[in-house]
Amino acid sequence: MTPDTLPGPPALDDRLARWVGLGAACAVLLLIVLFAGWAASLPGGLLAAVPAVSRFELREVAPGDPDGRGPGGRLVEARERLALPAFIRTDGDQSLHRAVFEIDLDPFIGPEDGFDPARDGDAATAHRPPAKSLVLSQAINGADIYLNGVWINGLAQSSARARFMWFRPLVLELPRKLLRRDGPNRITLEVNSWEPYFTIAPVLIGPADHAAYVAESIHFLCRTLANASRGFCLLAGLFMVGVWLANRSDPAFGLLGAASLIWAAVYTLSLWIYMPAGWRPAWLWAFYLCAGALNVLLIQFILRYIDQPLSRRALTTLVAISAGAATVWPFLGQVVEWDLDMFWIWVLVPFQAWAILRLARHAWRTRSSDAVLLLVVVLAAGALILHDYNVLMQLVRRAPREDDGTLMRLLTAPIYLTHLALPPLLIVMARVHLAKFRVSVEHVREANRILAEALRRREMELAVSHARQRDLERGEAAQEERERIYSELHDGIGSKLVRTIFSVRDGRLDRDQVERGLLDVLQGVREVISETDTTEHRPIQDILFDYGVDLDALLSAPDFQVSYDIENDRECVLLGGLSKEVMRIVEESVANTLKYARASRLNLSLRLDGDVLVVVVEDDGQSAAGPAPAVRPAFGTSTGQGLINMRERARRMGGEYRFERGPDGARSTLTLPLVAAVAAPRHEVVAPR
Repeated sequence: MTPDTLPGPPALDDRLARWVGLGAACAVLLLIVLFAGWAASLPGGLLAAVPAVSRFELREVAPGDPDGRGPGGRLVEARERLALPAFIRTDGDQSLHRAVFEIDLDPFIGPEDGFDPARDGDAATAHRPPAKSLVLSQAINGADIYLNGVWINGLAQSSARARFMWFRPLVLELPRKLLRRDGPNRITLEVNSWEPYFTIAPVLIGPADHAAYVAESIHFLCRTLANASRGFCLLAGLFMVGVWLANRSDPAFGLLGAASLIWAAVYTLSLWIYMPAGWRPAWLWAFYLCAGALNVLLIQFILRYIDQPLSRRALTTLVAISAGAATVWPFLGQVVEWDLDMFWIWVLVPFQAWAILRLARHAWRTRSSDAVLLLVVVLAAGALILHDYNVLMQLVRRAPREDDGTLMRLLTAPIYLTHLALPPLLIVMARVHLAKFRVSVEHVREANRILAEALRRREMELAVSHARQRDLERGEAAQEERERIYSELHDGIGSKLVRTIFSVRDGRLDRDQVERGLLDVLQGVREVISETDTTEHRPIQDILFDYGVDLDALLSAPDFQVSYDIENDRECVLLGGLSKEVMRIVEESVANTLKYARASRLNLSLRLDGDVLVVVVEDDGQSAAGPAPAVRPAFGTSTGQGLINMRERARRMGGEYRFERGPDGARSTLTLPLVAAVAAPRHEVVAPR
């Protein structure tokens, strides 16, 4: 491959792919928004906005009216005409309030919308669907609706025993038979509320089919999507918390999961329709607590993403301010509810703005598509939060105009939209963190690859070392086997050969005896090579006696006498291979006498001194005096290996071998404690090293 054909840096390819993916995601989102706007704007111009209500009264509900349906008590607010949308404070009163107001329908209906007997027939039997409908964009507090004094629809409203909040539109079909051809036609609404402020949402009127479409659109935006977002956040939060519990080394998943769960809790509390009236203080305190915790978690997540976590002091300050509403509410209650709802969010805004600014600087510095995407979604969520805050507090109010399309009326209607930012924000935050997690996984994989390579090299080194060690062990085993065979041949077979040779030289053996001797030597060689188990089970006295008899028959001559003295008062059976080891020492001692001593007498003796076995081989030889006689020539100078072998054999048996040479001859003594010999395990013959 030439340099011109080499691929570009992987980091550049990854960044380009991220930007392409970001552009595609934004394009898809824009298309969805445009499609939704187009679909919502279809009935534009066919629904008219009611500009104002008349005869508005807001009163406290009398203590003796548990259902809140009476004329009411103290008057809080009264206006002959109230422009829509309307927002009325109740000055922190801790009682149930009742609002009554009217809507004049005459400007919006014509003769064709009412019932005409000439056209429609008998009123008792004719059935014609309504031509016009009224849409309350959000019947927040519930209502009872009357058309010309006749109840036509409504939603359950608050009483002294219960609190109701409905965040959904209400469609009021205007029955033809109730509409007066000559007027006046009025809608009367009666609403109860426990809130410290009272809101009247925009009211639209128009053809029944288009009114139903607009109502369903509003319901989809403010209720269906809110429930879907809440369920999505709940499941995603549980999953992320589970991931964090499985691996607590990275708290980002824990922060994100906790934020998702708390966000689901916030919307659950916000959209809670029914509760006993006595639960409202606890409900509101839980809402303040969850909202503050959500603020802390989201800010922490953003700052952890850009690797700029809060200091301990800053985190303490953030937690204290975010928990301010939940801390103050149990002590001051509804006295400060209005102030908390009005000003608390502005205390939190500086922290949120600071975190967003740090995120924007990080996105500008790193040119990261993930950071840009997170910044866009966070800004969109912030805008929707401010929109919902304005819906709640009505800081900026815009009266609907005749030329407003349905989309503009939807955007300016007092409906909550923050939940629209929940799934995108959660998905982007999860994607951002998963991207970081992917980088960490790549680092771990690279580390694992390096570790695997090092392990492979180490295994190769260990394999080579093991092969060398095996070769050394095999060499040592072979050397030990050679030494064993040498020791057996030297001490056992060599002694038999020496004995046979001297017998042949003396001429005392016929052909059959020589053959038997050689066959005996051959059998001994086979035993040494094949390591046949030759354990003796006879008493050592019998073994040594038979050996002495054979030795006497083979070697006794006029110039060489063999004698033996075997004590037989107590029989002694040596366990394992000890009898063989004892006889190897005896045979080597006899062979040394025949080869080097120039002796004329050889004596074998065995005795038991208490628990000690003593075997003695002695001769009258003078190995250092004069030349060897002709009949028994010298075998050369001793190397001393035989003595070393015998001492090693005695040591392994737990005994002692001594060789003594004096003017009267040589003496070999084997001393073997019988107690130690009996307690010892089966003896293994090992050549000395």
